[in-house]
Amino acid sequence: MILDFNGAMHRLGNDVSLFREFIGFYHEDYPRLLDLLASAVERGDPDAIHQHAHALKGLVASLGATDVMATAAGLERMGRARDLADAKKSLHKLQGEIEQLNAELDAFCRSIREDGAATLQPNGRGSHKTPVSGA
Repeated sequence: MILDFNGAMHRLGNDVSLFREFIGFYHEDYPRLLDLLASAVERGDPDAIHQHAHALKGLVASLGATDVMATAAGLERMGRARDLADAKKSLHKLQGEIEQLNAELDAFCRSIREDGAATLQPNGRGSHKTPVSGA
């Protein structure tokens, strides 16, 4: 599940405007964090991997991006343990998950009506869009 929209909405008190604000924060910060993480993996720097994976994990937590959180947490653990054998593989997986997350967030933002209500929401699994009744 890339995006747990229902879980995110629950944590944010069903405030779609606040969710959109968090999406804005994410779009501002994730490119820099992902670049820093990729550089750390390339250098084999476990402390930087731990630091940047932790920051990225925190950034996506508010969005309900469960897969991205899990992969970032794995990289964070690798850095903490100083075991980077699978770091490049995990980074590649993380990059793919972030591409999927970006597509889902873009679709969500396009679905927002002028009154702030979403016309599309992820279904219970969070990975597909379904119309909201009454929209």
